[in-house]
Amino acid sequence: MKKYNIYDITDVEDPLLEKIKGLYMASFPENERRPWQSIIDMVANASPFFNVNAVVGTDNQFYGFYTSWNLPGVLYIEHFTVESYMRSRGIGSDVITDVVAQADLRAVVVEVELPGTSESDRRIAFYERNGFQAIDLQYFQPPYAPGLDMVEMILMSTKPLLDVKAFVIMLHTLVYNQ
Repeated sequence: MKKYNIYDITDVEDPLLEKIKGLYMASFPENERRPWQSIIDMVANASPFFNVNAVVGTDNQFYGFYTSWNLPGVLYIEHFTVESYMRSRGIGSDVITDVVAQADLRAVVVEVELPGTSESDRRIAFYERNGFQAIDLQYFQPPYAPGLDMVEMILMSTKPLLDVKAFVIMLHTLVYNQ
């Protein structure tokens, strides 16, 4: 039996957005997150590509969230995190399994920090356990806002991409407006 439900956030007045914002700010460093107002604007304007999804337990507790982009041939997960008290309970793996299944035949792609810290090594291992493989390419996440630096990351995917360089151009153009 499923321990959670996934809710697509389509209204900026949804009370789950405040919980998402708190976890978002706590989980991602400034140079790895877009300005919160940008997320609010995309929800308000019903972006056809961008989704914010809350993960809520059957006990009605907020477990986490993910944001994703429906790109041609690819589902790109921009941010994904679970509340710290829910980690190591299988919720993250269950959610990512559901997301990959819903992507159907499309590849699911994530960006992950470079290995070398216990946190980044844990994230990489999580995605590997869930069927993702690192893409062999030096990759830099563009800055989300003026004054922020690019961040060297690893791209990981559930399936091989036909043209990795074309994907990166699409990602930078549609997601990062670069």
